[in-house]
Amino acid sequence: MRAGAAIRRGLTLALVLAACGEPGPVPIAWGERECDYCHMTTVQPEYAAQLVLRTGKAFIFDDPGCLAAFVREGTADSAAVHSLWVNDFLAPNAPPLRVEEAVFLRSDRLRTPMNHGFAALHPGPSADSLAAALGGTLVRWADVMRSEE
Repeated sequence: MRAGAAIRRGLTLALVLAACGEPGPVPIAWGERECDYCHMTTVQPEYAAQLVLRTGKAFIFDDPGCLAAFVREGTADSAAVHSLWVNDFLAPNAPPLRVEEAVFLRSDRLRTPMNHGFAALHPGPSADSLAAALGGTLVRWADVMRSEE
């Protein structure tokens, strides 16, 4: 077998294996991609959220509250949902957090894109400090889901 053919086969195998990986959040084209719930353009990375299907298709949201409303309304078949993700308000360029791992600051002083009043955070001292500074309450995803019922 020629070396070039072996390299091509190796690259093809690597691409196939990479395609079989776990579905996860996708990069968002800021200023170009619309929220799949409210249809506003996503421009604030600190509030972004995603719902990822088992197929790898991602729904993008400009506000954690839009993600919660989308899930509550059953827009996506719950059996097809793989995971829910949110950007950390204090580190929006870091990899997104699974909603189960995040805490959510509920505060009237937050000016979220759709005015739901939630910002996702990595749990810990930074989240506690921000809650104290803004006068908000730290809650879990289940509380965000119940917020608009």
